[in-house]
Amino acid sequence: MKKYKLVEIKEYEKMLEEISESKSIDLDNYDLLLYGGGGQSKSFYRNLQQNSNCQVLWTGWAGPKWSSIFSFIPGQAGLIKILNQQAFKELYYELAAYSVSEVLYVPKFLTPEILNEVRKKTWKTKFELFIDKAPESFLLTSEADEAVDEKGKGVYFIDYFLGEKASKVLKDIVERKTNT
Repeated sequence: MKKYKLVEIKEYEKMLEEISESKSIDLDNYDLLLYGGGGQSKSFYRNLQQNSNCQVLWTGWAGPKWSSIFSFIPGQAGLIKILNQQAFKELYYELAAYSVSEVLYVPKFLTPEILNEVRKKTWKTKFELFIDKAPESFLLTSEADEAVDEKGKGVYFIDYFLGEKASKVLKDIVERKTNT
């Protein structure tokens, strides 16, 4: 099920914190992947490779191949695997603050396929297709570099795709149906 919505900034931050702490995230059998859609510099990913809370699986130019002549500007994309769930909020927020970024929660067997797809992309990978292959998964897309004013409150736009069998706890976190 694909949805989008505006979420108040404080609720967005709370959602990221809840994902960081949720016992419904099972990193033994699933991967929590982050995809930074561009806007970061090459040094951002070089520095991230030193972070023991994650593993940089891939980094490269975010745009179409012909536009790589502009690679002197920040435009690096990257696929990152979270190794320490508690570091999720900080890492994802750092990515989303510069570009449209995505969170994928998928069974480990899909990670090599996702990595292969990201490597061969011609513009943008359609991550929703992987959620269709694993109905217990979810995809969250957001951009936190520009807040929209909605009735006097700052909000971010999020887009999400929940697998049919995603845990109720994770669905509630992403849909913002929690009171914790």
